Amino acid sequence: MDDLVKEVIPLLQYLIPGFLSAWIFYSLTAFKRPDTFGQIVQALIFTFVIHGAVLAVGAICLWIGAKGFSIGKWDARAETLWAFVFSLALGIFACYLATSDRMHAWLRSRNVTKQSSYPSEWFSIFAQHHRLITLHLNDERRVFGWPVEWPPESDSGQFVMQNPCWLDADGTEVPFGAEFLLIDSGKVKWVEFGPKSEVSS
Repeated sequence: MDDLVKEVIPLLQYLIPGFLSAWIFYSLTAFKRPDTFGQIVQALIFTFVIHGAVLAVGAICLWIGAKGFSIGKWDARAETLWAFVFSLALGIFACYLATSDRMHAWLRSRNVTKQSSYPSEWFSIFAQHHRLITLHLNDERRVFGWPVEWPPESDSGQFVMQNPCWLDADGTEVPFGAEFLLIDSGKVKWVEFGPKSEVSS
């Protein structure tokens, strides 16, 4: 048992930077956490990138030292510190790429992919089109307003509508008198997006 612990602990220490990056990514984005195997695979990928960056920094420091400029001792503590820095940076950078769609947009413009960086088409439409919406409820009523927040998935979560109002059959707005309205997404049949001219300031 002791031998197993001695083998597992160094492995976990090696993987911790990758797990930290994965934890940051899933904590700050709407992506679902994969199963245990998937999380380990993602941590391994992040770990590979992080330790590659650490090796690059170490090589640069040794090269600078060989030129006669000492910037400190490169040891296990320095490697751990740089691994921690790169794990934070990689996690935040992955969040930026996933929430901005910049990389996928660049790849789409070159016909490499048709996918977006968002976790689903549901999330993508809300993230890319900021405008007034109409929620069509299961009981045939309609709620019109500005979506301050929306659920990451269509079958769970709530909509937070700002300055909501009911819509009559002829489209007449009937104000609630409330500034915000919380609606369970399970009560919504579909979502209608208004024209771009209706974008709120």
